[in-house]
Amino acid sequence: MILLGGFINFIMFDILLSGIPELLPHFETAHLTALLFTFILGFIIIISTKVKSSNQFTGIVSAVLAIFLITCYPAKIISRTLDGIPLDKDSMFPLHLCDVAAVAGFFALVFKNRLCAEITYFFGLAATLQALFTPSTCYNFPSFSFFAFFQLHSIVVIVAIYLPLVLNWRPRKGAVIRVWICGLIYVLIAGTFDWITGANYGFFRYKAEGSLMDVLHDWPFYIIEMTLLALIFFLILALPFVGKKSQKAN
Repeated sequence: MILLGGFINFIMFDILLSGIPELLPHFETAHLTALLFTFILGFIIIISTKVKSSNQFTGIVSAVLAIFLITCYPAKIISRTLDGIPLDKDSMFPLHLCDVAAVAGFFALVFKNRLCAEITYFFGLAATLQALFTPSTCYNFPSFSFFAFFQLHSIVVIVAIYLPLVLNWRPRKGAVIRVWICGLIYVLIAGTFDWITGANYGFFRYKAEGSLMDVLHDWPFYIIEMTLLALIFFLILALPFVGKKSQKAN
């Protein structure tokens, strides 16, 4: 225990002295390790809850996941402060699409809200999963911000899969169009906020560098392309549920 405590203190001391961290290089050791950890963690959570098949155990797991989701935003703010990264207009508000998915996931797990379950599933696997593979706003390991980034994006993706596989949730009829309309509302709200403040929530003013958005056209056409691609992804994600009866997220 003494050795473990000394090691943790050494890591924290090294982080605090390293200055503002660099952005995370894609598909190098730290990134690949985080992806592997996300896969293993998600696999363990889903398999253990399926095998255990206990309402009490599943309730505990759901509560822990909900806590991780609702603390993502405070964790990001605290981590940036500890890393010495200034809080700017692009980071001080929880207005990115993945932030919305995290809040929706919390309400789906805690309050069994069916619309929030649908939003978490479609947003999480159509958008947040992409951010895991191209983390353009993630700072490099071992910064605190690195862990905060993967807390948000990894848990959202895990919960998006956890809802149908463990809680037997099924989207209702019209879920694709309903969530797509929610996405359009998000575009209007975040886009208006960006226009007023000069921020870039949702990446509606300029693209996220080093992401799949690079293959799209220049502003403003890529915004239209993203909304159409979202509808296509939602339709694909709905295919596993075709012909299956909708259920509540509980």
